[in-house]
Amino acid sequence: MFKAILMFFLALVFSSNLANAGGISKEECERKGGKYCPGPKIKVCYLILKEEVSSFEEAADLCDKYDAELPGYSIKDYVNFLNCTKLPWEFPFNIFERNPLPTKNKCLVSTVVGVAEYTTLNRCSIEGKAKVMCEIPL
Repeated sequence: MFKAILMFFLALVFSSNLANAGGISKEECERKGGKYCPGPKIKVCYLILKEEVSSFEEAADLCDKYDAELPGYSIKDYVNFLNCTKLPWEFPFNIFERNPLPTKNKCLVSTVVGVAEYTTLNRCSIEGKAKVMCEIPL
C-alpha cells in the first residue's frame, strides 16, 4: 500500500513538473516588464505592477491581464525574490497573496514593515491600498 501511495505521489510531482515545462522564457518575462528569477527551488517571473488596489479580487484581476497569478504565501518564494532582486517599495506596505492552506478563505493580506517583519491576515479587502505583485512560473 505504501509503495502504491509513493508511486502515485511521484507520478503527481512528475506530471506537475511537465505541466510547467513550457513556462515563460527569460525574454518573455522581461518583455512583460518582469524580473526573471530562476532560483534553486522556485523559478518565477515576478511582475511588479504600478497599480494599487483595495481588494484581493482587484489584485487577482490585474494579474490575470498578464496571464499571471497572485503569489501564494510562501517563505521560500519570498527568499527567492529577495535573492533575485530587492523590494521595490518603501516600508510599510500592504500586499495581497493567495492562502496556501486548505480553507474556504483564499485571501491573505500582508503588511510588510521591514524585510523580516510583517503580519499576515485573512482579509479580502482593506481600507487603504495594497501594492500588486504577480507571478508567472518559469
